[in-house]
Amino acid sequence: MTTTKKQFASAIIVSIVYFSWMYFKIEVRPDHLISYAFFATLYFYNERTRKFFFAMCPFIIYITVYDSMRAFPNYMYNTIHIEDLYLLEKQYFGVFFNGHLVTLNEFFANHQHAVFDVISGVSYITWVPMPLGFAMYLYFTGKKNIYINMAFLFVLTNLIGFLVYYFYPAAPPWYVDVCGFKFYPDTACIAARLGNFDALVGWPLFKTFYSGNANVFAAVPSLHAANPVTCLLASFQLKNRILTAVFLLVTCGMWFGAVYGNHHYLIDVLAGGMTALAAFFVVRVLLRKTEMNKYLLKYEKLI
Repeated sequence: MTTTKKQFASAIIVSIVYFSWMYFKIEVRPDHLISYAFFATLYFYNERTRKFFFAMCPFIIYITVYDSMRAFPNYMYNTIHIEDLYLLEKQYFGVFFNGHLVTLNEFFANHQHAVFDVISGVSYITWVPMPLGFAMYLYFTGKKNIYINMAFLFVLTNLIGFLVYYFYPAAPPWYVDVCGFKFYPDTACIAARLGNFDALVGWPLFKTFYSGNANVFAAVPSLHAANPVTCLLASFQLKNRILTAVFLLVTCGMWFGAVYGNHHYLIDVLAGGMTALAAFFVVRVLLRKTEMNKYLLKYEKLI
């Protein structure tokens, strides 16, 4: 299909801005080029694929913002919370083990099991694929109104989380095990107890993923805990009890895995759930029930 001059000019401008940003602030990697080629093909191929490109824009924004955080480490803007968060977790959610008050993370360190490793690993794999897959299901089955709610809910949840990372940068529990309560800015991210799952399947899945993590000091809120909640909340509109039950089950598995895997305190997990609820309120009330809804309706026609 022929592309109009306005559409072509818009694509050129966006491309220049994108690659300038990546070149000067991040770095241009092969995955950037592959992603760009994919989305450019969607934009230029025909009208149908262009609609899909616009539908994917919220997720493109999410990926770009997440990737850009590498250039702006949150520890440069606020004090890292390490010991105070650990003590707070122990105070409110600590359990007694061998006569000592310990965090749930420390408790699970002495109660590891292959079943727990599988639950944690399988749940963690769904972190982004499940929300993205659910959104694609909504889009391709023609439920565009619910798709918009889901896409905006997911992206807004994560953007709120990213913002909190800068106001309240916090170390994960595995950091305390490795580094204690001292701050070391160059600490590399590790798979922690999720490495047990890697050992079970014989593939360094989580080791590879966390080696490329954009920010070590991003424990509060837990977006791993928040993302399945976005699916759970969005699923209520479908009134499909089986699907809602699946999302509830995955949410429970994710919340358990976040603590058992030693990547988050229970405080982080609860904060993640509250972040998703806050984003849900914004989308369903502040956007859908105000003048902003007319822009969402225009977007629905665009996709």
